[in-house]
Amino acid sequence: MGAYVVVVFVRPVPAGHTFPRSDWPLHITLARFDSKETPSGIAERVGGTVSGLLGFDVRTGADDFFGRNRSVPVSLVEPHPQLQLLHDRLLDALGADVHLLSPQHARRNFRPHISHQAEGRLQPGEIVRVEQAALVDMRPNGDSNHRHVLAVWNRRDV
Repeated sequence: MGAYVVVVFVRPVPAGHTFPRSDWPLHITLARFDSKETPSGIAERVGGTVSGLLGFDVRTGADDFFGRNRSVPVSLVEPHPQLQLLHDRLLDALGADVHLLSPQHARRNFRPHISHQAEGRLQPGEIVRVEQAALVDMRPNGDSNHRHVLAVWNRRDV
């Protein structure tokens, strides 16, 4: 079973980009899931879902801490109906055959945020243009120490 995540990168990232698990580019997670489906099958459904939903701005809000021990610093993203719609439509497209890793944080409980990373963080009030969505393999070739961008969809592509 493959492990995947669909994210919105704060700054565009190309398909094929591989990076260490500890060095994520800044991003908003839309859904984290496991699936038996092929990456190309997932990419086809995800691409069809994001079509027409990209191309809007969100604003970062207050800082908070997530994780089991509230040890992960994040910048919350202010609620936005288009971001919520993107999240919900993505979950609809993924369907019941995937295993969501945090179903308690899905749908009405979706709390979009941007984890602070080695490259930095966003300050409250900064604007993020939601113009790219990406499918990321969390264990490329069985390697859980790296991440690999399988596909990206940019506003101009859809």
